Amino acid sequence: MNTGPATGSLPPQTRGRHRSSRPGAEAAPGPETAPGAEAAPGAEAAPGAEAAPGQPTPPRRQHPSLAAFPGLASLAPERLRGQSDRIRAAMRGAIPLALAGLIANAANLGVTLVIARAMSTRSYGAVAQLFAIFFVVSMPGSALLVGVVRRITNWQHTGQADLIDEWIGRVRRAGVIMVLAVAVLAIIARGFVARELSLPGAGGVAEIIIAGAAWCLLCVDRGLMQCGRLYPSLAANLLVDAAVKSGSTIALVLAGLDEAGAAIAVLLGVLAALAHTRYSLRRHPSAIMQADPTRPEAPPAPARLHADTGATTLPLPVAGPAATVEPRRLAVEVGAALVTLVFLGVLQNIDVLLQGRLAPDESGSYAAVSVAAKVIVLAAIVLAGFLLPEAADRNHLGQHALHQLGATLAILAVPAVGLLTVAAIAPDTLLSLAFGPRFTSASGALLPLAGAMTCLGATVLFSHYLLALGERAVLAVLAVATGTAVALMAWAQGSPVSTARANFGCQAVLAVVTGLMVLAAARRTARA
Repeated sequence: MNTGPATGSLPPQTRGRHRSSRPGAEAAPGPETAPGAEAAPGAEAAPGAEAAPGQPTPPRRQHPSLAAFPGLASLAPERLRGQSDRIRAAMRGAIPLALAGLIANAANLGVTLVIARAMSTRSYGAVAQLFAIFFVVSMPGSALLVGVVRRITNWQHTGQADLIDEWIGRVRRAGVIMVLAVAVLAIIARGFVARELSLPGAGGVAEIIIAGAAWCLLCVDRGLMQCGRLYPSLAANLLVDAAVKSGSTIALVLAGLDEAGAAIAVLLGVLAALAHTRYSLRRHPSAIMQADPTRPEAPPAPARLHADTGATTLPLPVAGPAATVEPRRLAVEVGAALVTLVFLGVLQNIDVLLQGRLAPDESGSYAAVSVAAKVIVLAAIVLAGFLLPEAADRNHLGQHALHQLGATLAILAVPAVGLLTVAAIAPDTLLSLAFGPRFTSASGALLPLAGAMTCLGATVLFSHYLLALGERAVLAVLAVATGTAVALMAWAQGSPVSTARANFGCQAVLAVVTGLMVLAAARRTARA
C-alpha cells in the first residue's frame, strides 16, 4: 500500500520541487522519494517491469510525447482537475453577484420605462440630469472602495489585522462628518445648482447630492464585505438597494413628486443598503480578519533534503511583491482608482454626449440604443466587486487570479451573446417593445454599440484586475483611448451608426491592449 504523500496533497508552492532540476541528478532519499511513492503524473511504467516483493517500484518510463514536448506535462489529469476546481470555486463566488446585478439592472430599466411614460419630457430630462449629478458625486466612493480593498488585503497578509478595526472606525467617523458637511452645503446651494443646470426647480437637488455622499460610506462597507468574501451578503445588498430604490421611485413619481421623488428614492435606496451592510458585517465580525475565510488551510509541507548539500529545510511560503512592501498612502490608491474610473465613465458615456451635441434631432433614438447596450457595462461593474479582492489577495500570495478573471468573463459573455444576437436579428423589435416605435430610427447602431459595450465590459474587468495589483500603466492606456474615442466620434458628425462603429473600433482595441497587460502582469506575479 502506498503511504507516501500524494502530489495533489502538497501546497501549491511546493508541488514539483521534490525533483532535482539537473539532468541525471537523483533526489536524496526522503519522504517524497520513499519506496512506494507515486511516480510523477504523465509517466508510465515500462512494459513487464514489475517490482519484486519488498523491492522499490522501478521508475516509470516517460511517454515519448512528454519527452518531446515537456509543456504537455502541465496538462496532467491532476493539474487539470486542480484548475477545474479553481474555476468552479470562482464561479460559485461570482454567480450570486452576477444574478443580483442582473436583477438590479432589470429593475432599474423597468423603473426607467415606467417613469418615462408617467412623466413629462421636461421632468424626465431633469431626472436624467439629477442622475448625472449622483454619478459625479458618488464616483470618489467607487474609487475609495478600491483603496479599502488594497489596504485591508495588505494588512491581512502582513499580520497586521489588528489594525483593521481601529482604521475602519476612523474612516467611518470621517465619512459621517463628510456626509453632514455635504448635506449642509447641498441645502444651501440647491437653488444655484438648479438655475445653472436649467432644472424646472430645486426639488431633488439636495437629496441627490446627499445620496452621492452617502454612497461613499456605502462603498467603504462594501469594500469590507469584499475583503471578507461575503459575496452572498453583497449580492443581497445589491437587491436591497434596487428594491427600495425601484419601489420608492415608482410610488413617489406616481404620487406627483416627479424628479424630486426620483431623487428621494435614490437616497432611500442608499440608506437602506448602508443599513444592510452594517447588519451583515456585524453578523460576521471575524470575516475580514483573515485573508480568505473560505480557503482551507494547506497541510504542512514535509521536510526535504537538498541534493547538493544534504541540508534539511522546510519550503518557505511564496509571497508576492506587495506582501513585503509597506502599503502606499490611501490617498494615492484612491487617486489612481478615481482617475481610472473617470476614464471608464467617459468611455461609457461620451458617445451619447457627442452624438446629442452634433445631431440633437436623433439624440432620443440613440439614447434608447445606448440604454439597451450599456447593460453589459453595468454587469461588468457588478462582477468587478468579486474580481477586485480575489486578484488583490492572490497577488499577495505570489499567484495570479486568471481563473477568477476567466469566470467573470464567462458570466459576462452570457448576456453579451444574447444582446448581440438580438441586435443582429431583430433590433427594431427590441427597441419598439422597450421604448416604443418612436425610438427605432437608430436601430442600425444597436449591433456595433452592443459590440463596443461588450468590449468595454471586458476592459472594466481588466482595469479592476490591474488596479488590484497596483498597476499604474493602465491610466496612460485609458487616457490615450479616451482621446482617440473623442476624436473618432467627433469625426462621425453625429450619425448614430457611424458613431457606434467608431466607438466599437476604439473599444475593441482598448480591450485587447488591457487584456495583454493583464497577461503580462500575471506572468510577473508568477515569477516573483
